[in-house]
Amino acid sequence: MSIHALFRHFKEMHNYFIAATLVFVCGIVLGYGYSDRFDNILQSQVEGLRDLAKAISEKDHSMLWLFGFIFLNNAIKSVLIVYAGVFFGILPIGFLLINGMVIGYLAELQTEAGQLAFLLKGLIPHGVIEIPAIIIACAYGIKFGSIMGKGTLRLVNARGRQSFAADLERFMKLTVPLIGLLVVSLLAAAIIESFVTPWVIRL
Repeated sequence: MSIHALFRHFKEMHNYFIAATLVFVCGIVLGYGYSDRFDNILQSQVEGLRDLAKAISEKDHSMLWLFGFIFLNNAIKSVLIVYAGVFFGILPIGFLLINGMVIGYLAELQTEAGQLAFLLKGLIPHGVIEIPAIIIACAYGIKFGSIMGKGTLRLVNARGRQSFAADLERFMKLTVPLIGLLVVSLLAAAIIESFVTPWVIRL
């Protein structure tokens, strides 16, 4: 299918986009207001990011290494999370929650330190592309889970199996332009995060 077919399908994905966005926002709220309940998980996530940033900064041509890591990490995870939705959409939902919680947790830490503006300058330039891309990927992962869930119930009769097969085939065809869109979007976000965001932060 073409990219135009994907954009037309976006109209059918309206509720899934809303649901994915709400899960992500819930994660931010949990990370910001209830971080003490998830302290170990959130600290391990943040410490992992810090260790990676430190390791990359010590390499020659660190900005290129940073770009490569950000792009490959985000692109691979986003593509995988679409297909990981096969398990009834559970993994994309968890992915949204964790990422939202990390952002909320960082926002809480920076607010307490009086440096929320610093976080926003570091997040917004690339986040306006990266976050929607992740939400779209997870929404399609949740959609995949919905197809599998409904398909399981349809297996009892021939007509249901045919309907399930048609839905599954259509979804798989749509993932081809979807992956292209995600990769291009996350490439742009990685360029901004690696080469523009550091300049914005210094302003």
